[in-house]
Amino acid sequence: MEKVASCDLGTLPSVATNPVTVPSDNACSTDPAWYTPARLLVAFCVVSFLVFLDRGIIASNGVNGDKEARTGIQGEFQLSKFQDGVLPAAFMVGLLVASLLFSELCKHYNAFRLIGWGMAIFMVSSVGCGFANSFWTLLACRIVMGAGEASIINLTGPFIDDVAPPDQKTLWFGILYLFPTVGIAGGYIFGGVIGASMGWRMPFFIQAGVCVPVVVWLFVVHPISLRTMHDGEDETHADLTAPLLVSEQAAAAAPIAVTQSLWGDICILCKQPTFLFNALGACPLQGAFGVYSYFGPQAAHELFGVGRESIDLAFGGVTIITAVVATLLGGWVLDRVGSSIKNAMLMNGWSAIVGFIAIVVAFWLPPATSTGFVWFMAVFAVGELAIFAGTAPSGAVTVWSVPTRLRPLASGIAAIASHILGDVPTPPLVGLMQGYVQDWRISMLVLTFILIAGAVLFFLGAYVRCTDYRPEEERLSLEKGHRLTATNAGNVGPLVSDMETATLIHNHGDIADTSHF
Repeated sequence: MEKVASCDLGTLPSVATNPVTVPSDNACSTDPAWYTPARLLVAFCVVSFLVFLDRGIIASNGVNGDKEARTGIQGEFQLSKFQDGVLPAAFMVGLLVASLLFSELCKHYNAFRLIGWGMAIFMVSSVGCGFANSFWTLLACRIVMGAGEASIINLTGPFIDDVAPPDQKTLWFGILYLFPTVGIAGGYIFGGVIGASMGWRMPFFIQAGVCVPVVVWLFVVHPISLRTMHDGEDETHADLTAPLLVSEQAAAAAPIAVTQSLWGDICILCKQPTFLFNALGACPLQGAFGVYSYFGPQAAHELFGVGRESIDLAFGGVTIITAVVATLLGGWVLDRVGSSIKNAMLMNGWSAIVGFIAIVVAFWLPPATSTGFVWFMAVFAVGELAIFAGTAPSGAVTVWSVPTRLRPLASGIAAIASHILGDVPTPPLVGLMQGYVQDWRISMLVLTFILIAGAVLFFLGAYVRCTDYRPEEERLSLEKGHRLTATNAGNVGPLVSDMETATLIHNHGDIADTSHF
């Protein structure tokens, strides 16, 4: 599809006329004055925190409220348990469509700017949530918020994969991926305190206000570009802020071309077994955490009789501490033992097993008293520690086990799968189950068994033959100074460079280039 950019270069600078790229081995580049890898990481951590703060806000007792007490969203709109469970999952509709759209757009437009557009969509829809006058209006705003979230999910991980130091890459993934969890936990506290004192609508307005300077910054600063987004390394991005002149024939053919391109890329991803096992293995863990984060405060209140505001603070505090400790520790440990795909998958599997045991004990054994709540939170914290320890390794495997140019799509597909097969169906289903059995211990026990399925998938993924698509020099530098041999080569498969050049690993550790895939 041919596009001709038309803009006033005096007032609207185009990335196409002054391309800025993340440094790569294949091309020289000039970085903008603001850019360092650490600053980029900090910026993306802030973006992730703000986006996921919303998940905790809508789940908090201060915002979600109580139907019988006529407080919060449940009380104002008189929601059923099923409707209440649908709200946190509604963003999935927007996320599904927008993830595919952003994955295709980043082939043609600057990925950094696309993150800015995603944040702008999120900000506007947050205001819409605050003004919602019915369940259906609120539901529509939640869907649009999912569309804004898609750009952050798809693009931040590949950027960090480009700029992080090779020997600390999993730790950097851990830093990035702990902020969604910290954001959710912070949302519990923020929504619980602000919602209880100022009404359930105010947290959404404040959230949108905080997003304003971030959105402005993302559009004002000189952008960087994602590495290896095209087959031609010298191909530049168009500026998304510039008007485009597209021929009628090209415009008519665009939907077909985009659909064919997406379908071809999805077919390539489906041929990567490690990516599939990793993405599917994360679904049960995401599903379980989705229920714990949404129904956990409510279940604890009904089981132990502790005040709602106290429970919001307890869940928020425990989730923040466990997320920070476990996510960073998981990334650090994998870097230390050797950041191979096999080690990452094994770590994820054992994390799921330990998490299953701890959370079953937490919900089943403590007595229904305030003292029991203390024991519950202590054991539940151990379970969360185990589950969060696999966050960084799983995110790393997502971008290491697919061709470099497909990292944004892989990140989006993995996120979509974790929601469609994870935290989208589980809250409504657990809500239905609880409405029938009227016992949170039984409902949570049944739900927690899905962690075993996740562990099995991770263990299977650890032993299939896979391809590591990281640059060859980076992959070899992480072998702790040892050359690959026939013994360990079978666990990682052929290495693939940035240009997706396969290498044969010979029995004596020699490496030879072969033809392109």
